[in-house]
Amino acid sequence: MKHAGIFVLLVLINCIAAHAQTIRQLIDSARFYKSTNYAKVIYFAAAAYKQANTNKQPAFAGESALMLGAGNYLAGNYKDALRWYFEAEKIYNSIDDKPGLAELYGEMCVFYVKNKAFNDADTVSKKAISYSIATKNISQLATSVNNRGVMFMDEGKTDSAITSFRSSYSLYKKLKDKIGMAYSLDYLSSALSEKGLYVKALQAMNESRQLRQGMGDKTGEAVAVNNIGEVYLKEKKPGEATPYFIDAIAKAHALNYPDLEIYSYGMLTQTYQQQGKYKEAYQAQTKYVELNQKFEEAKNTRALQELQTRYETAKKEQENKSLKTENNAQLIKLSRNRIGIYALLTITVLLAILFYLLYNKNKLKQQARFNEAMLSEQRLRAQGILEAEENERRRLAMELHDGVGQMLSAARRQVELKNINGADEEALKMLDDSITELRGISHSMVPPSILNKNLKQAIEEFIGRMNNDGSIAITIDWINADGLELDKTTTLMLYRSMQEIITNVFRHSRATSVHIELVNHNTHLTLMIYDDGVGFDKEKLLKTGKGLGLKNIQSRVAYIGGSLQIDTMPLKGVTYTIELPLPVTS
Repeated sequence: MKHAGIFVLLVLINCIAAHAQTIRQLIDSARFYKSTNYAKVIYFAAAAYKQANTNKQPAFAGESALMLGAGNYLAGNYKDALRWYFEAEKIYNSIDDKPGLAELYGEMCVFYVKNKAFNDADTVSKKAISYSIATKNISQLATSVNNRGVMFMDEGKTDSAITSFRSSYSLYKKLKDKIGMAYSLDYLSSALSEKGLYVKALQAMNESRQLRQGMGDKTGEAVAVNNIGEVYLKEKKPGEATPYFIDAIAKAHALNYPDLEIYSYGMLTQTYQQQGKYKEAYQAQTKYVELNQKFEEAKNTRALQELQTRYETAKKEQENKSLKTENNAQLIKLSRNRIGIYALLTITVLLAILFYLLYNKNKLKQQARFNEAMLSEQRLRAQGILEAEENERRRLAMELHDGVGQMLSAARRQVELKNINGADEEALKMLDDSITELRGISHSMVPPSILNKNLKQAIEEFIGRMNNDGSIAITIDWINADGLELDKTTTLMLYRSMQEIITNVFRHSRATSVHIELVNHNTHLTLMIYDDGVGFDKEKLLKTGKGLGLKNIQSRVAYIGGSLQIDTMPLKGVTYTIELPLPVTS
């Protein structure tokens, strides 16, 4: 009896595993058709949802509900889409599925933006970012930040959109996700164009075009070429836009991409009209009308073919059901001996899998402990180095202020007393300048602002001192940064990084202006500094060992859990972007 019970239990486990595999396949099929056939998305997701509920598997039920929401959204059934999104949210919350919630809220953001419900879009996009950070899913984080940028664009908040697209681009670049980088650059170019920053918009779109060329994405490249033409057209340079629209038409025709070919002909018509070339504009418009007519006829033909395909598919499904019924009848007639053999084989395989899983689990635990110990040691080393550096700065600052500073003050007093009737003004001025310079160095090494002020106040005080020079114009932009409170260590590391960057700009960049931008996204912080100087070769600088300052910045940022991105090339200026996750507040 005991062995019979074990046998029944193992058979039951095997059946559940088989059902789970079937549900997984249904969900994967729904995901596969997400970009091509919303009807199939709904069909497969509904079947998966039914099986998941029957087998009491909430994780699969939540994912199926999410896909049902996405399928209905694509079909234009917005009420059903929202109902399924809420169902997925309820299930995911009941099992605390944070990765599922991150994906769900990202999809809901797109839904709300489409329906112009921007307050709701803002709420869910923040949740998507928060859960992506909590689960350390950089790919989902990049997508969520990019979706937030699209939301800002639709709201007309172009500056915020630009910041979001730059952030998503940096995250995609960290992942080496060229497709994501290209999409972020497309959106960034559009936002910059809206602001009238046409040069930067063209730079972004050309970089997107190069990425798509490198991936062999001929369709994306054709769209990018058309978009470059549109930027020139917005800039009221129709002559420069013309060759890009002609090139886009040729590429779209070669790819059999009628939508783009028709659209580009429409844009080419406008371009010729603005140049006063009415004959060419008439020819382009004629081609536009001709292609559009053909395209509509082809769409009607495809619709008829799709109906025929659906009919044949339904017929085959009915035939398959009949075959399944016959097969089930035959399976019932199988002998008990054969069932016993299958059960024995199943038990053997399950035991082998169980042994492998236990072995692998133990191995992974050991590796995780080793990795954690290594990371802890690295953090302690970094902390020790940074603390030693700050202590040495304080010691040197005290020596300079209390030692050399006092000696210079005493020397000045002696010169003033000895020359009471005719003081040497030049010597006194030199001593005054030396004392002022010494105080500036001492304050830079241990800035009093860090000890009793927040990051925003400390940066403003530092820039105030630097601006006294007047050689480089420094501007600052604070976005949602008022009242930002960080711990002292984080504040000091960010301040030191900013100080090192600005000092490098003054020493080496030959820039005429530098801009500092601090953005509080609530879930993360962005500190961006860019100048219009001569730039540098980052890889060459680091290889030759001369980039000690850059390495110091990277160490400080990494110590507080942030990331540093440096975009530069010779004669193109430098953009430093520091991204720092903020603690998630309930």
